[in-house]
Amino acid sequence: MADLPEPDRLEGYPHPREATAVFGHAAAEETLLRAINTRLPHAWIFGGLKGIGKATLAYRVARALLARGRSTAPLATLDTDPNHPAVRRILAGGHADLLILRRPADPKTGKLKGELPVDEVRRLGDFFSRHASEGGKRIAIVDAADDLNRNAANALLKTLEEPPEGGLLILIAHKPRALLPTIRSRCRLLTMTPLGEGDLQRALHAVAPDLDNAPALARLAGGSVGAALEMAANDGPGLDNALSAIARKRGRDANAAHTLANDLAAAAQAPRFRLFIDRIQTAFAAAAANGDRAALDAWQMTADLARAEDNLNIDKRAIVLRLLDRYAALN
Repeated sequence: MADLPEPDRLEGYPHPREATAVFGHAAAEETLLRAINTRLPHAWIFGGLKGIGKATLAYRVARALLARGRSTAPLATLDTDPNHPAVRRILAGGHADLLILRRPADPKTGKLKGELPVDEVRRLGDFFSRHASEGGKRIAIVDAADDLNRNAANALLKTLEEPPEGGLLILIAHKPRALLPTIRSRCRLLTMTPLGEGDLQRALHAVAPDLDNAPALARLAGGSVGAALEMAANDGPGLDNALSAIARKRGRDANAAHTLANDLAAAAQAPRFRLFIDRIQTAFAAAAANGDRAALDAWQMTADLARAEDNLNIDKRAIVLRLLDRYAALN
C-alpha cells in the first residue's frame, strides 16, 4: 500500500527530519557538541515531553555526523548545508548509514500498529554489523522507545550490552523512567524541557507560518509544539473553552456536558476525543501534583477508560460524561 502513515508525523506538517532548526534547546545542543568533539557515548536517551523537539534534535545530530563523514575535525555547530549529499539523502529517507525504528503500518489496512515489535528492533543487529558506507558513523534512531513491547525492549538491550564500534543509538523517550532500568543504565540521558512561550511561538512559525491563534495555542500547549499543532487541527481552544464553561458551572449545566459528549463520540471526531482525554488528564495531573488525592484517582480512571475504549470499543459518550462529572467536581 502506497503512502503508509508515519507515526512520528503530524498530518499536514513537516516531519522532524525536515526541520532545519531546533528552538529552545541550546543547552542540549551544547552538551551534544561537547560530547561529539571529545568522547561520544554510543547510546543516548533524549527524554522529555512529547512534541518538544527530541526527534528534530536527533535528526539534526544525524545530519551533522553523517555530513562530516570520515573527518574527525571538531564541529563548531550542528548546522549543515541543506545541499550536502548526505543531508539530501537523509531528507529523502534513504541514507544507508541511518536507520529509523518506529511503529510500522500494516501494509494491508494502512493502520499503524500499536507497538514497536521485536522484528523491527532485530534489524539493529544487521545494521550495526556492517561498516559505514561512507566511513563515518552508523546511526539508529528509535522513535519512540515508549512504543517498545517487552520482547522488543529485551532485544534492544542485547544491542546495548554489546555496543557496536562506530555506532550511535538514539532513543526518543517521552517517559524515560518507564523504560527498563537496564536500558536506562546503558545510555546517557539528555533531558529536554518544555519550551517557553516565546520559543514555542517561534517554532510554530517555522513549521506553520500561517497558523491561526498561534499565541493562544502557545499558552495552552504546555511547551509542546506537537500538542499545539494537534490542538490547532482539532479546535483545541474551543475544546478548552467548553471545558472551562462546564467547570465554572460545576457540572450544573447538563446540556453543555451532553452537547460536548455527543460531539466527541462521533466517529469523525476520534482525534478530538484523544485531545479531550489528554487535556482532561493534564488537568487531573496538575491538581494531583498539589496533593489532591481525588484528582490522582481521576487521573488513573482517565487512563483506564481510555485504554478500555481502545481495546473494547466501549461508548465514548459515556466516557466523556463520566470524566466531565469528575472534572466539574474537581474544579
